[in-house]
Amino acid sequence: MTMLPADGLMDAMAAQDAADAEREAEAQALLQEEADVANWHKLLKESRDFDCDARKGYALDRRYCRNLVDEAYNVSVPIAGTYVNLLTSFLYARDPEPAVVPAESVGSSRVKQAKEVGRTLEIVIASLWRKGRLKHSMDAMVRSGLSIGIGWVKVAWHRETERDPMTEQRIDDLRKKLQAVASIEAELTEGSAANPDLLRAQYNQQLQALESQVEQVVFNGLVADFVRGEDIQVSMDVATLKDYTVAPWIAHRTFLPYEDGLAAYPELRDELGKAETFYHAKRGREPAPFATVQEGMSESDADVFRNATAAGQGSDSGPRFLCVWEIWDRRTGMIHTVTPGLRRYLRAPFQPDQASTRFYSFFQWAPLWVDGERHPQSLVDRSRSLLDEYNRTRTNYREHRRRAIPKMGFDRGALEVEDALKLEGATTSEMVGLDLKGQGSREVLFPIQYNQIDGALYDTAPIRSELELIWGIQEALSSSIQTAKTATEADIQQQGTESRLGYSRDSLDDLLGDVAQFTAEVAMSPAGLSPDEAAEIAGPEALWFNAPLPSLVSALVSVDIRAGSSGRPASNLRRQQWGAILPQLQEAVVTIGQMRGATPLDIANSLEQLMVETIERTGDTSIDAYSFIPQVPAMGAMPLPGAAPAVAGLPMGDPQQQLLPPPVEPAPAPAPIAGPVAPPL
Repeated sequence: MTMLPADGLMDAMAAQDAADAEREAEAQALLQEEADVANWHKLLKESRDFDCDARKGYALDRRYCRNLVDEAYNVSVPIAGTYVNLLTSFLYARDPEPAVVPAESVGSSRVKQAKEVGRTLEIVIASLWRKGRLKHSMDAMVRSGLSIGIGWVKVAWHRETERDPMTEQRIDDLRKKLQAVASIEAELTEGSAANPDLLRAQYNQQLQALESQVEQVVFNGLVADFVRGEDIQVSMDVATLKDYTVAPWIAHRTFLPYEDGLAAYPELRDELGKAETFYHAKRGREPAPFATVQEGMSESDADVFRNATAAGQGSDSGPRFLCVWEIWDRRTGMIHTVTPGLRRYLRAPFQPDQASTRFYSFFQWAPLWVDGERHPQSLVDRSRSLLDEYNRTRTNYREHRRRAIPKMGFDRGALEVEDALKLEGATTSEMVGLDLKGQGSREVLFPIQYNQIDGALYDTAPIRSELELIWGIQEALSSSIQTAKTATEADIQQQGTESRLGYSRDSLDDLLGDVAQFTAEVAMSPAGLSPDEAAEIAGPEALWFNAPLPSLVSALVSVDIRAGSSGRPASNLRRQQWGAILPQLQEAVVTIGQMRGATPLDIANSLEQLMVETIERTGDTSIDAYSFIPQVPAMGAMPLPGAAPAVAGLPMGDPQQQLLPPPVEPAPAPAPIAGPVAPPL
């Protein structure tokens, strides 16, 4: 038996102890992870059970929007779905217009720079919203809020890169050259080879440069995704979902194809076999009895995916999916990822890489809130009894009309059997020959009395009026016009509709203002847009900087949207009001500009904005105002008499230097400016 030296024995024992300690630490970490995951599963189950009634309401409201009502109604009118479509087009017809103004904390010496930053932000935010398809997600969110009472959207910054194959090939060539440097060293003895140290240094520098360029940015911008109401779970620590921004945690549910899950998490391949799987639920189109719908409705009826493991479904149910819960923990600032049936995290907890003053990237809109209730109330729920009454009235009217078909009776004893059968089997507009034996037709044939239809009993006008009151829709939009209206009456009716929709539009504007603020903060963060990328969007004179802290954006500018800019264009009455004050605004711009010693260029810019605003208020998006407005001439052109030299755009560079106040110089005396011509309305 070979004895190890004392030193070797001590080293072996130390290595064994280190290995044992490492295994014990890994076991403790695994136990801690399983305990954390089990706690999250417990919290999710308790919260889901607590809110199960709300999800039942989601399923019932959607049935009404799909017009799947009681089969006892032979006539069912899709009023709820039609109203949702009408209101969606009014509340969110286009992306809102960002409005960025200097913050109140900005001093007068930096107002000009803050305005340029604000104008750049307006252009960048509008571009990011178009690129991220905000309208597509917001349209679905508004429909959800009108249908089930609440709508959710997730807005996040996404940066996607890919490796350039050409650059990778050049990197491989350089690595081969570095390997060949060793053979060059052997040639130095002959005195015919170059300096290998110099070659090695050059190759290493080229290799580092190429490795920094191998990643190409495929997409860098904002992404907005609609989230279904049942796929969001808010902690029970908040009494109402309206306070979701201060909730300790919010969980977001998504479904991942099982095979993609195995490819994304290969280290958990064995554990994923124990996870619960889900399949796409089939939704029938046939209506069910109302009593069956009410009694048999469950929270799973609102889900697009059903639990295959709990239902005992096999592979014949379609492809399998994993239910992935992404839990945003505001207390720790971490995001946890779990799936039912798995005792470990799908991925290690991580922090969101987007810098913002708000932790959650989820935004909620609900038009109707009831005091003391955790969940908002839906418009469908408020009008459900009226919708049933409307369908019941129309069904009874149809049955009355069916039974009120005019009929004729005849004396079968006065007719031959063959003639009687001919008369019974006759169809519409058929000529039937009868042998009346010389009797008069009135003696053989006679009308049968039936119940007359009283239209007042089946008048749905009161029901429609009450529905329009609840939904805030004017009569001209939802039904045929019974009495012709003048333009003034139509404008008054339009104002009434806008007033009734005011509470919904105001809450939607607040939400969009929060989205604009979030967009500005993440875009100006170090992980957002660079000054060069901002210049590509807003032009070479764009003033941009990357704020190390999100709060610096709010300290410089105030980000919001123009109220009501997401809805349909203004009515005729509002356009008339704008046309009345436009001449006064033009005169005020010129007068104030002359009194303050402003340059003609500044006054021209203000008049330009007035013309752009006038064209935008017409509601015709096909008109490009800037195609009619003269622009600043190129350098070297003859300036206008008495005009000050044009102010060049601020250069891109250090934001601290850009925001310093420029040296104060005495302003040249402005030349008299004639009053401008009002642009056409």
